[in-house]
Amino acid sequence: MKANQKWLSFFLYLSRQIDTQVTYSGSHSSQVAQLAWETARKISLSEREVRTIYWASLFHDIGKVGVPAEILSKKGPLDEQEWQFIRLHPIVGANILRGCGSMSSIYPIVLYHQEKFDGSGYPYGLKGESIPIYSRILAVVDAYDAMTNQRVYRQPLHPKQAVEELQKHRNTQFDPYIVEQFILVLRKHSNFAC
Repeated sequence: MKANQKWLSFFLYLSRQIDTQVTYSGSHSSQVAQLAWETARKISLSEREVRTIYWASLFHDIGKVGVPAEILSKKGPLDEQEWQFIRLHPIVGANILRGCGSMSSIYPIVLYHQEKFDGSGYPYGLKGESIPIYSRILAVVDAYDAMTNQRVYRQPLHPKQAVEELQKHRNTQFDPYIVEQFILVLRKHSNFAC
């Protein structure tokens, strides 16, 4: 097995383990990757860019390996110290990926996926188009999937409710253009009713 294939297998395993701690389905990252891929295609990114965002989306939460399991599986609200661990996960994930050869091209997407369009996100408070478009796509898709899947701390929202939340927070948390394009992607899915 080539070194890159070993890294890929390791990261896929790690990603699934983290997803299992955070969601009941254990498929958060793969669902996010599929929807990010479709959204990237919808906005006419190149095939290379589409593949890049797909892989970054699969591994976007890999930095949660540095978050204690009791925080990831906590049923109640997080306190400030626990939030500090969560806010570090993009940096930890980016640092892991940066040092791994062919994975180094996706680390900036992972690093900035929790930034918010109005500058209120983390880890650096980037704003608007200073956030790479790949990370802006990932932010929208990640939020939608998180809202529509059961978590240890809450029940899932109906897809229509999640879309309403995305629309409510465009221009603040999310790039309005990406929200619009993502909703068009969702409308193609037969299980989505708007």
